[in-house]
Order: sequence, then structure tokens, then C-alpha cells
Amino acid sequence: MIRARRLALLLLPAALELILAVLPGHAQQTESSRYAFADTTLLRDTLGLHFDRLFPVADSLTLTPDTLRALSVRYRWPLERLVWLSDSLRMPVDSVGVYLARERFNPLAGAVSQLTTFRYSSGYTVQQTSNSWSNTGDYKLVLGSLFLQNTTTIQIDRYTAGTQTSLRQSRSSGTEGGWRFSPDFSLGARANLDRFNSRDPGSINNQGESKNDFQLSVRTRQQPRRGLRSEVNFFSGLLDLSNFQQIKRGASADLNGTLRLQSRYLTHDLSGQMNGNLSRTRTPNAASSARTSDLSNNLRGTLGLLPGKAVGLNLNYSIRRIRVETPADSGTTRQVRTFNSSADATLRLRQSNDRYVNATGRYGAQDQEQGGTLNSSSSRKDLGFGLDGRFLMAGWNLESRFSLANTRSEYPTRAATGGYGESLKVATIDGTLSRKLTRKILLRATGSVSLNSYRYYIIGDYKNPPVDRDQYRQNYRIETQYTGSTRFNSGLVLDVTRNLLVNLRAGSTASNTEATAYRAEWRWSYRLLRGLTATQNNSISADYMHFNYTPTNDRLSMDYSTATSLNAVLSPRFTMDVRHNAKHQPSGTYTQFLDGLYYLSRSEVSDNSTLSARLAYTPSPAISFFMQPDYLAGERDASQSGTLAPTRTSRTLNFSGGASLNLPLGAKGRITGDILRTYRADRTISYTSGTPLSQPRTESDFWNGSLQISWEL
Repeated sequence: MIRARRLALLLLPAALELILAVLPGHAQQTESSRYAFADTTLLRDTLGLHFDRLFPVADSLTLTPDTLRALSVRYRWPLERLVWLSDSLRMPVDSVGVYLARERFNPLAGAVSQLTTFRYSSGYTVQQTSNSWSNTGDYKLVLGSLFLQNTTTIQIDRYTAGTQTSLRQSRSSGTEGGWRFSPDFSLGARANLDRFNSRDPGSINNQGESKNDFQLSVRTRQQPRRGLRSEVNFFSGLLDLSNFQQIKRGASADLNGTLRLQSRYLTHDLSGQMNGNLSRTRTPNAASSARTSDLSNNLRGTLGLLPGKAVGLNLNYSIRRIRVETPADSGTTRQVRTFNSSADATLRLRQSNDRYVNATGRYGAQDQEQGGTLNSSSSRKDLGFGLDGRFLMAGWNLESRFSLANTRSEYPTRAATGGYGESLKVATIDGTLSRKLTRKILLRATGSVSLNSYRYYIIGDYKNPPVDRDQYRQNYRIETQYTGSTRFNSGLVLDVTRNLLVNLRAGSTASNTEATAYRAEWRWSYRLLRGLTATQNNSISADYMHFNYTPTNDRLSMDYSTATSLNAVLSPRFTMDVRHNAKHQPSGTYTQFLDGLYYLSRSEVSDNSTLSARLAYTPSPAISFFMQPDYLAGERDASQSGTLAPTRTSRTLNFSGGASLNLPLGAKGRITGDILRTYRADRTISYTSGTPLSQPRTESDFWNGSLQISWEL
């Protein structure tokens, strides 16, 4: 009775709004066949953002649409502002947010003579068995040439298992203050403090770490001429690190800088960093310490020739070397060395966004050595070449990609006597052909083929190297879309995939397999009324697994599924979504009969269905109420004595209801988050030889949600 009253209270907003008029629905039209198959339902306005012309803009920037949209949502900037900032800063779009966030803490970036800012945000999240509390504060003070800034973050997590509670605490604080002698030079000091604690009741592996880094700071900027800018920073001071593995105290230093050269025909961005320390290090249980030194070098660069021209070249390169020394229990020092280098160059031949060819070459190398212990050494080298292009002619749009890659990896210390090496060659080619056949019918065909070849050789005396093998894959997909009007659209898809695994060693050929998958899909969407849209997706698939030398292990798995949804916008304040999913999955192996043929014998059948709904009522922009019930039913039958018999039946009911908040806190603060109550009931019946073994129903009823408070001065 009490739960019924709770449901009635949550249903009141729905009952009040059912008498209101519905709103007209909207449809997004496709500009060309290249963008016709995008899931445009994901491009709704969020956070006040619009994604108009997302696909053409992403295409012109050589970014994927989901990456560009994620950048817009992350920084809450419209696409136009992202592109404008990229042009004004003369840098790639995906680097704008990182650059602005870094410059916010650079004392040389500001031009104001007096400034005081303070930002604080706090969030609290509650779940059934865990809760998390986070606090972040940013403070910045500028008084003429004097500056002071601080960033502090505290994260506390609690996890409950039975009667025991585990605790994780992470705290960090960075403070820098000093004097800005000129717009291009500052001198000061900074302190970076980090703490981490992890405590589990009854565990002997509780961890804690304390790190203090006190440094002098020197920041400089240079611009010797137009189009050439550089920045050099130097930090040096004392390091104090203590954790369960080591205690390290000594001197640390960090030298980093950037260089940017830009002209009409050339752009070059270069960044480098060198940091390390000279310390006395020991294990927590050791009486004496040893001298250790750590050193890290990192260099990254991007070179562009003839940017924006019909013919251009892009080159990316990076080199990284790391050496870390840690004490061992025996009193010795273990050294870990890592070396990474990579380079890729792309030659661009571009007439327009619909007619271009790119040729790409890649090189990479990696070596790692961990103090000469067993399985501590490895190396890898990569070489690759690729072509991709697009060509539009007479309404037909062709996109194709081709690549060859050769990777050589060595593991010489897999055992005390030696190891093995791996040579991997990968060849892939794929193509997509699309065309708008009529004003209402669109066609797209995609095909791909790939071959992976694995070959192994022995280093030293190693007994069990992996088996030489080849993996082959081919796929083709044909899809059509029919748009009858702004109210109705439909689509058909046929997808076929074939995979081959060929082990070359005679003793391993029994595992050679051929897997073939067929999938067909029919989807449609229809606006029944103004503001009421029905969508359905029906699919059928069959997966055949064939063992070339052991046909008795052949298996077939099938899947019949349908998903139906109703989306209703009943008023500006009330929306409702109802979804139903049903899935039927028979599977089985093949049995040989007296006629010598193999026939399918069903050995397992699973049926699952889900019915869910979501109702949302928004009386004002500051608060909205929602309710979300979900019902899940599952049944599984398995073969017993040659016939199918039930083995498991499950029923689950989930119900959540609550409110979403977006409340202003004064003139410069805001409270956002969700507060909801969740109820869950679950019952499972297992069968043994057809006899049901009923288990008691399990129930849980708890509050959960999250709140974030932000305030800025």
C-alpha cells in the first residue's frame, strides 16, 4: 500500500499533462547520400548546443563526427565557436580546449593588472553500495606584477560489502606564486602536494602514498619575429616521495618548452620536456638508502607543408626515453628503461572534400628493459603504408582505404633459456559506394577484406612458441533507406561476414575454423500523430561455426529480435518514451544420422523480453520529475535426454523515480544533479530434471543520485 501511494504521487504530473495539447514533431533532412545513414537522433540539442552541419564540418576538418561532437559537449562550445577558436589560435580543433585550459594557469597569459577569481565545485554521488564525494577549488590573485594561484582537488570514495566499508582518498594541491617582471618573464616558486590512501578492512595490502614537490619556477616567452613563437619553462627543487614500495628524497628538475613556426607555406609545432631527479632511495623496511636517478625525455612535433593547398604534406613525429631506478629488497637498485619513437607522414592530393587521395607511411619502435629479470625485455618495430581516397562522379560516391602493416616483436626472456619473436603482417582493403537513386531512395554498399599472418621464430632455446597461423576476414553490407515523407522512413540491411582461422602446424589444425554470420534488418519510423512517433527495428541473424577437421563440433546460433519504441512529446513540459524489446535465441550442434548427413539438433533456447518506459515532467527549467519502470523476463531451455526442458526462469522489476535539479545558487553559483529512489525485485527459478527449485524473491529499496555545487567569485 505504501509503495502504491509513492507511485500515485509520481504519476500525478503525468495525469495533469495528458489533457494538454501535443507538440508537432520535427525531422532532420539529409543533405547528401554520404550523410544519409548517420544516426541523426543522437544530434539533439544538449546543454544549449546545436550540431547543424556536423558531418560536413567534421569532414572538412578531417575529424570523425563523434569526436567533433564530443569536443563541443565537453567544452560546451558551439561548432562555430570551436572552428573560430581553431582559426584564431592557428591550431587543430582537438587542441583548442587543452591549450586554453593550460593557459588559464599560466601567469604570462594574462594581461590584467588586478584580478581575483575563485571557483569551487563539489559533487556527491550515492549508489546502493558506494558513495563518492569530490571537491575542487581554483583560486587566482593578480596584484600588478604579483601573482598567486592554487588548485586543490579532494576525492573520497566509500565501498560497502556486507558489513565492511573500504575507503579511498585522493588529495592534490598545486600552488604557485611569484613576480612577473615583464609580459615574457616571471620568477616564483611552486608546491605540488599529493596524497593517496586506500584502506580495506581485514586486508594486509592497504596502500598509502605521500608526495611533496617544492620547486623554484622560471617561465619565459619569446617572439623574435612574426610567425615564430616559443616558450621555455624551468622548475627545480626538492622531492619527497613515500609509499609502500619506496621512500625517495632528493632534488628534482623539469625543463619544458614549445616552439611554433607558421608561414603561408609551412607550419611546425614542436614541444619537448626533460625531467628527472637525483635522490636517495630505499625500501620502507631497509635501514640504508641507495643513490638513484630518474630521467625522462619527450619530444613531439608536427610539420605541415602547403597547408590548405591542393597538394600538401603532414608529418608527425615523437621520441620518448624513460629511465627509472627503484630499490629492491636485496639492497640493489633495479633499473627500468623504456624507449619509444614514432613517425607518420601523409601526402595529400585534394581537389575538394569529395575528391581527394591521401598516401600515408608509418614507422614506430619500442624497447623496454626491466632490470634483467625473467620476462623483462621486449621490443617492437612497426612499418606501415596506406592509401585512402574519395571520388564523387555522376551522383556516385566512392570511398576506399588500403593498408599494409608489418610488425616485428621480440620477447627474448620469456624463460631462463630464451624466448621467441613474432612477425605480423596485416593487409586490409575496404570500399563504400553510395548513391541517391531517387528523391526518396538511397543506396549504400560496403565491402572489406583483411588478412593477418602470424609467424614465430625462436630466440635462444625456447620450447613452446605460439603456433603459426593466418586469419582471414571478408564482409559485405548492403543497405537502402526509403524516406516517403517527413512522417515515414524505412530501411533494409543485409550483412554477411566470413572469418577463417588456419593454424599451420600439423598438431594444431584441429582448431581450424570457419565462421560465417548472416544478418538482415528492417527498420522503420512513423509519426503517428503530432508529437507521437513509433519506431521499430526487426533483425534476424545466423552464426555458423564450422570445424574443418571435427565436424561434430559444428554449431549454429540464431537470433530473432525486435525492438519497438513510442516517443511522445505531449506538451512543452511532459514527454514519454515506451520501449519493448524481445529476443529469441535458439542454438545447437550438428548430429550425423544414418544417411550420413549432419542435421541440426537444438541444444539451447533462450527467450528474453524487456518492457520499459520513461516519463518526464518539467514544470520549470530549475527542476524536472521523472519516472522509469523496467520489467525484464528471461527463460532458458536446454537439451536433456534428447528433448528441450526448462532450466532457468527469471523475472526482474526495476523502478526509479525522482527529480533532476538545475538551480541557481546566488548570482554565480549553481546546483545540478539527480535525486531518485530505486526499487528492485528479482526472482529466479532453476530446474533440475524438470523439477522447479524456486528461490526466494530478493528486494532492494534505496536512495541514490548525485549533486554538484559550483560557485565562482
